[in-house]
This record gives sequence, structure tokens and C-alpha cells, in this order.
Amino acid sequence: MATFSRMVKMILVMGFLLATAVTSQQLSPSFYTNSCPQALAVIRNVVSKAVASEPRTGASLLRLQFHDCFVNV
Repeated sequence: MATFSRMVKMILVMGFLLATAVTSQQLSPSFYTNSCPQALAVIRNVVSKAVASEPRTGASLLRLQFHDCFVNV
């Protein structure tokens, strides 16, 4: 009986995880608007300073963006 109860709980947890994974796969350009409104400004400042100190950083970040973000398109 304990094994059956454990199996039912596991199936319910797996179903819940699957349901949340399916519904939360969409990316949003305004993701940080409410949780961290200054995120874009902070990122812009850090990247600008990095490119100013090492000009190759811009190309490296662009290459990283294409390799990491556009593989599954």
C-alpha cells in the first residue's frame, strides 16, 4: 500500500512539473520590466565598459548570442 501511495504521489508531481514546463516555455522581451526594471541599463553599462577595455568583447558576445540562442530555431 505504501508503494502504491508513493507511486501516485510521484505521478502527480511529474504531471505538475510537465504542466509547468509546457506553459512556461515562451520568452518575453519584457521579462525584467517588473522584477528588475534597471536590468537593461545595468547590462548596457557593463557591456559598454567591457568593450571599451577590450574591443574584441563585442564580437565575442555576438558570437556567443548566435551560438547559444539560435541553435534551436
